[in-house]
Amino acid sequence: ACSTIFAKYFNKISGANEIGTFLIYLFFVVIGIPASIGAIVEKSPLLLVFCAIMVFVNMAVTFVGAKIFGFTVEEAILASNANIGGPTTAAAMAISKGWHRFVAPTMLVGTLGYIIGTYVGIFIGQLLN
Repeated sequence: ACSTIFAKYFNKISGANEIGTFLIYLFFVVIGIPASIGAIVEKSPLLLVFCAIMVFVNMAVTFVGAKIFGFTVEEAILASNANIGGPTTAAAMAISKGWHRFVAPTMLVGTLGYIIGTYVGIFIGQLLN
């Protein structure tokens, strides 16, 4: 929130983009080390199929919504990424594609998605309990 409110101050910090990119890569390494696609395919192939269906539906709804509301393809791609992978992957994608003006919005939208999703998940869990 501070980086959005005080953007002029934080834009003057030298090397912030490089440090942020390095920390994002470090985060991906820590998360990715224990991951094993082979184990997922072997132990729970239906979970992999379910996730693929969820990603496809998410992308379809996002692109149709972007077309209806007049968003750019870049905004739709990053919104879908923030929804599926969270703010970190969306910011990394924005940085890697050179869409630097979308880095802060993807972080904020992804974090807002975590906040809303947590409470909606708790609410639905209580309803089903």
